[in-house]
Amino acid sequence: MFENGNQSRWYQTWWGVTLAGLGLLLLVAIILIGATTIKYWWQLKNGQTTFFEANLKEFTASRTAGVKAKVDRSKLEISDDPYLGRESAPITIVEFADFKCPNSKASAPIIQEVARKFGYKVKIIVRDFPAESKFPGSSFLSQMAYCAQKQGKYWEMHRFLFENQDSLDDAFTADEVKTIAAKVGAEPNQLASCSFSDEAIREVKLDFLAGVEAGVVGTPTFFVNGQKVEGSLPYEVWSKYLESVK
Repeated sequence: MFENGNQSRWYQTWWGVTLAGLGLLLLVAIILIGATTIKYWWQLKNGQTTFFEANLKEFTASRTAGVKAKVDRSKLEISDDPYLGRESAPITIVEFADFKCPNSKASAPIIQEVARKFGYKVKIIVRDFPAESKFPGSSFLSQMAYCAQKQGKYWEMHRFLFENQDSLDDAFTADEVKTIAAKVGAEPNQLASCSFSDEAIREVKLDFLAGVEAGVVGTPTFFVNGQKVEGSLPYEVWSKYLESVK
């Protein structure tokens, strides 16, 4: 383009003005996002926000849009599932997990540490939510864990399954279950018989259906005194929240 015999500079053209405007908007967005992130980090570090306040509360609400706000805690916090912490604790955390889910695996040691430090004020219940379509064979792993629980070896099985997640097959023979039983200290024949039983299949399905009814769509999903929170959370977040609860 030419004006008065001179070629217009790029920023005087329509496309130049448009490009400059878009660049300015992008710069403003980056600055705002950065400022918000720094502010939240500073608040969390200095104890000026709790678990369900500010950004986390807004985040949780956005992740649960369309799901009924209230859940029936009596259907979530059942007494026959394995738990860590104090039975009569004022805070109950229900975790829906999948033994083949990498995020559930990442969350497992965090939850163990939470229970170790805050077991006097929290009860952590673990329930099964095997996503069989995504992780074939995950239902059977839950069945083995259920049967290990009947022998008082649930947490040994819990640890073994997550530690060996990457090498676990999609299907098991009775002899393979017996080998695993020996590694976790369970009676092999009982564990094998129970793991393939209708009882174990039914118990795992009941957990899964309870999760569906409560709005669980992925693992890990937590319910803290009935409040739904999705995804694996850092230990520091759990710690800040639990330290704030008197």
